[in-house]
Amino acid sequence: MTHRETIVKEYKEVIHYVAILTMGVGFIELLPLLVLFFQGWTSRDFWAFAFPASLGIVLGFIFFKLTYRSEHSLSIRSGAVVVAVAWVAAVAIGALPFIIGGQLSPLDAVFESMSGWTTTGLTMLDLRGARAIYLFWRSFMQFAGGAGIAVLMLSAVIGPKASRLYEAEARNDRFLPSVIDTSRILLRLYLTYLLIGVLLYVTMGMSWFDAINHSMAALSTGGFSTFSESIGHWNSLPIEIVTIVLMILGATNFATHHALLQRKRLKVLLDNEFILFFFLISLSVPLIVYALISTFNLELAHTIRISLFQAVSALTTTGFQTISFPNWNESTIFLIVLLMIIGGGTGSTAGGIKLYRVSIVLKSIYWSVVYHLFPKSAVLRRSINKQGEIVLVNNEHLVEVLTYTFLYLLTYLTGVIIFMLCGFGLQESMFEFASALGTVGLSTGATGPGMPALAKIVQILGMWLGRLEFMAIILAITKLIKDLHFVNPGVKSTSFRQSGKS
Repeated sequence: MTHRETIVKEYKEVIHYVAILTMGVGFIELLPLLVLFFQGWTSRDFWAFAFPASLGIVLGFIFFKLTYRSEHSLSIRSGAVVVAVAWVAAVAIGALPFIIGGQLSPLDAVFESMSGWTTTGLTMLDLRGARAIYLFWRSFMQFAGGAGIAVLMLSAVIGPKASRLYEAEARNDRFLPSVIDTSRILLRLYLTYLLIGVLLYVTMGMSWFDAINHSMAALSTGGFSTFSESIGHWNSLPIEIVTIVLMILGATNFATHHALLQRKRLKVLLDNEFILFFFLISLSVPLIVYALISTFNLELAHTIRISLFQAVSALTTTGFQTISFPNWNESTIFLIVLLMIIGGGTGSTAGGIKLYRVSIVLKSIYWSVVYHLFPKSAVLRRSINKQGEIVLVNNEHLVEVLTYTFLYLLTYLTGVIIFMLCGFGLQESMFEFASALGTVGLSTGATGPGMPALAKIVQILGMWLGRLEFMAIILAITKLIKDLHFVNPGVKSTSFRQSGKS
């Protein structure tokens, strides 16, 4: 078999998996139709979901039948292409209901869909006039996106040979050797927490519809709300406490959840991510309290309540709000930006750089100092605590973490500069793009239908990059370019090879 034939065979397999994922998204999009039975029926709303769902199922089925799946596992590069393309397909299909239903323009619909699937929570939708089915679809996209398209499909139909999809979707921690068993346990935990969240919200005074939406949004660390005031609409301490618990559950590595339930030992909570999370909350809340009291002269108890909720919302990258940000002082805004950039745990529904990587970066500074204090002959152990177990950190992994952190910060800087070129101030630019890249959803009010198209596109790309953590997209693009170049070599490269032979 020639290399060209190998490439063709490989892409038939890629299309096969994308077709399965597209069918899955189509079936997912049928679920919001159930809302019509409870919240009122209109023909336009029905077709707004029935048509794109049918389109996804039919097109997926056709390509599924025209292609095949090999007996071998996907390579990491092929898995990256599948995940990157599948997410684009999911966003396109997810945007169609907003367009067909007359809710949003095409660009704003794509923005809303990307914000939903990536669990960001930035919105272009006017919630005051939005019908229930569209509100539910936004929340459900976040819930499905939080679990991960590949994880959902792995658990349902794909099978163990597609384990590279799990890794390509920025999920490296496995509870069990089998990816399928890991995915099913993750979904079981996810659905259990959802049910508990819904029941707690209803008990605390929410309607069933609002409880389902907010439980999905909180657990997926998405942040879409059914009200423009977000969680602040209820002004209820019990509801805020339930939300904080759900946000923390969603932003904690699900491997930690599983380890805690299996071992039933508090030693699991010595995990570096878990400790760093509560250290950052303990450090940031007093600073936010001080800044708010000095700016607004609020009561201490009320200020602590606001500060704790917003700090957790930012660090878990959820994006729920109990207070608006436009009048906050610069130091507090900067602190919230830092929390959004850091983000939640690996293997969770949260975004950002991730607590694990930040822990490695901080420890690498310590290791560097210690290395220079000891004799060169000394052997120093570099390790980190994961779920209560000591894990060694080798050079390769350290370079990988530092590279990702650099890529993230470079992308963030680029996005901020583009925002400023669109006419936004430095503070607004830093806040809004940190929110998009970290898949957070908090906003100072700058993000909305009236913002420049370029800024919307940059945020869409930022959300996509932030959710798939760069590497899947980089691998996918490099593979596509390399394979395209091989199949259709350019004149220059051909001439170069010929001259080399002579």
